[in-house]
Amino acid sequence: MPAPLAGRRVLDLGALCSQRPHALAVSMAAKLCRIYGADTVRPLPASGEPFATLPPLRPDGRSSLDIFLNAGKRCGSSVGPFDAAIGDMAALARHAAAVPIKARISVFGPGEDPPMTELGLLALSGLLGIVGDALPAAPARLAGHQAAYAAGLAACTGLLAAVLAGREEVVDVSLLDVTAWLNWKVAADTMATGIAPARGDTTSNWFTVPAKDGHVALVYQDRDWPRLRDLIGDPRLKDQRFGTDHARGTNRAALLAIIGPWFAARTRAEITRAAQEQRVPIGPVMQPTELLKDPQYRARGFFAADGMPVLPVGWNGQRLGGEIADGA
Repeated sequence: MPAPLAGRRVLDLGALCSQRPHALAVSMAAKLCRIYGADTVRPLPASGEPFATLPPLRPDGRSSLDIFLNAGKRCGSSVGPFDAAIGDMAALARHAAAVPIKARISVFGPGEDPPMTELGLLALSGLLGIVGDALPAAPARLAGHQAAYAAGLAACTGLLAAVLAGREEVVDVSLLDVTAWLNWKVAADTMATGIAPARGDTTSNWFTVPAKDGHVALVYQDRDWPRLRDLIGDPRLKDQRFGTDHARGTNRAALLAIIGPWFAARTRAEITRAAQEQRVPIGPVMQPTELLKDPQYRARGFFAADGMPVLPVGWNGQRLGGEIADGA
């Protein structure tokens, strides 16, 4: 069976968007459309590709962001027949008025598109309120472009549904709505407990600890505590101060004073191996260069030959997206 957008032409107006979050979301949606078989055309402004100089930069000076989002797309004009177009409100009105299917990115919704940064979206959605150390420390920004990329996924999903329906359609995607959805656990937790989590929450037992050669992340649940306690093997951990998840959070400083030396004396690999043997969820914190050699990533084909990530997009049981190649 052919890919769902095989034979379709999609207009990518990401380079013509006036705001960075919109441009990233549109470009991601168009990337997904290309993986799904579309002939994706990307018009450029007179100044050229806006992502060409954005970090992270490769040793050859090329932008990894540009390659990741735009490899395989064709530069071209917005003039001509297109089955679908993706852009912000202004770009679509100017370049794609006659295109039957449009995916339209805005901040709050149609007609509500004020100036907005990715950091602003994270703040408005509440994500900055749960990431990082407690006040008065500054909040920690999430790495990468999670809000914009999630909005791009939503736009592509809506576009695919419109193509399947076979009629003219405008798919509206609110950047804030998508970013708030990324924070859905906070809403669910607040509804269940009546307490809104906040950054620096001492009742949380998900944190990182130093290892001999880096850090590891503890992401265990309350039911995992006995196995973790026995793995470390310090009798002090049987104290009632550490008997429940809440108690361990309240006494985190004392807990870290006991378990810290055990982790600090071992490498990430040693800790991970011992934890896996006891079925304790512990994750090593990896450097980007280490991920390129990680056996699991290699086995799953996560990286192309040039080190660029390959999205695990599938259709009808077949994996798509392995087409990224160096110099594309």
